[in-house]
Amino acid sequence: MKLKRTLATLGSAAAMTVGLFGLSPAAHAATPGCSDYAIYYSGSSNAWYTKVPTVGPQGTNFCTLRSGASGMQVYYLQDTLSYCYGQDLGTLDGKFGPKTAAALARVQKSLGLDPDGVYGPQTRDKLTWHWMTLQADNHCKTLYDAHAH
Repeated sequence: MKLKRTLATLGSAAAMTVGLFGLSPAAHAATPGCSDYAIYYSGSSNAWYTKVPTVGPQGTNFCTLRSGASGMQVYYLQDTLSYCYGQDLGTLDGKFGPKTAAALARVQKSLGLDPDGVYGPQTRDKLTWHWMTLQADNHCKTLYDAHAH
């Protein structure tokens, strides 16, 4: 009887612990890392385009980037931080290091987001992305405002 009560107590404690962790801000861990990018188009005849981090080529953009990540997906985030927000990142090198994390945190704070320096879906939706044309025209708009697809 005492063993059953002990096991029940341990089970309850474990369930409460799992519940607490489920509510923690570590939800980013459940979101996959961005491993590639996709090209989004906008405007008449799809003249404008931007490149947004995704999971796999042309995959979902519901992903995260954080310190230690590298690749073209990081480069396009750096490009947007530099062009649209005037963040000095030095060389745009596709490496998510301390300068990129600090720049992203400053931009997140200016957008009213938690300045954690981690790129994820909330940051993606609030960012104004660097849109271009083949004629090198440039402007900054959110994915929503650009009616991106």
